[in-house]
Amino acid sequence: MTANERIIQIRRHRRLSSRELAANADVSASEISLIERQMRRPKTETLQRIAAALEVSTSYLLSELNADLPITEALAKESFQIFLRDAQLSPEEAKLLREVSEEPSAPDNVSGWQHLAANLSFFRRSLEKRS
Repeated sequence: MTANERIIQIRRHRRLSSRELAANADVSASEISLIERQMRRPKTETLQRIAAALEVSTSYLLSELNADLPITEALAKESFQIFLRDAQLSPEEAKLLREVSEEPSAPDNVSGWQHLAANLSFFRRSLEKRS
């Protein structure tokens, strides 16, 4: 699958219009259109912006990583890695979330991982108060 096909696939999966993707990536809508129709190869910076807006790595867009996985599974892994970059988790929380990332029901976007981690922290604090 080519990068343009993968961009279209993820954009549709995330239910984004090309205009919304363009706004989120801070590129013009015409640029997204040209890239998706393979009429223009994106510059590295543009590809990085699109990847960030889609919550995936540029390696995934270029079919270098997780390319053999179904989209929902690949997006769960990709968004988990992005979530981990900024998350401040205890080793136990990180281990548990890594296990969740292997499950078919794992979140496929960063906000899903953020909500899951917040609930995990809340649940953990609740258990500690009971002890």
